[in-house]
Amino acid sequence: MEFLKKIFTLIGVIAVILVLFAFAKFGTKISQINQLDPKAISTYMDMFDKVLATGDPAKGMIIKRKLVIEDGTSKEEAIENAIETMDEVASEHGLAKVDSKTMPRGGKFMKDGGLYTHIRSYCSPTIADIFLEYSGEFVGFMPCRVGIVEDKNGDIWLYTMSLDLMIHGGKPLPKKLLSYANEVRNAMVEMITKGASGDI
Repeated sequence: MEFLKKIFTLIGVIAVILVLFAFAKFGTKISQINQLDPKAISTYMDMFDKVLATGDPAKGMIIKRKLVIEDGTSKEEAIENAIETMDEVASEHGLAKVDSKTMPRGGKFMKDGGLYTHIRSYCSPTIADIFLEYSGEFVGFMPCRVGIVEDKNGDIWLYTMSLDLMIHGGKPLPKKLLSYANEVRNAMVEMITKGASGDI
């Protein structure tokens, strides 16, 4: 009986030591986590699930839509329609096209038999100023980009960065900033969704 008491006492001491160690090591981090946006953990976990499933970190940070090419429509026409639609949607949301580049793949442009790659950049200077006043590091998310990429199977995809980490990944954004961030995020998703379907 005395032996069992000693064992239980030892277990209790070890448990207390482990709790104190965990608190000393992680206590500050737990209080810091509690200061984050309520959606921060689920946003990071969603991203991490995609990384675990694919092994590709880019897939955890990107939203994509497949370009629908109707019968009787060439790839070039479908891409042109998608670009026109995206520019129209961007304009409706107050985003201006600030840059566009078509790049060769394997040293060849599409007309020479290469796979198609085109990047378009959009921005609202007013919204950009508001974000940069809050944090200069937000410049890393600017301007918002859409990539139009042909894969090795000949399918065309429209890609844009998910802005969820920017919105929910840290401490809650101020109300005005959160409203603008959601507006830009929704605009980018709408652009690639309507652009891919050819719907204005």
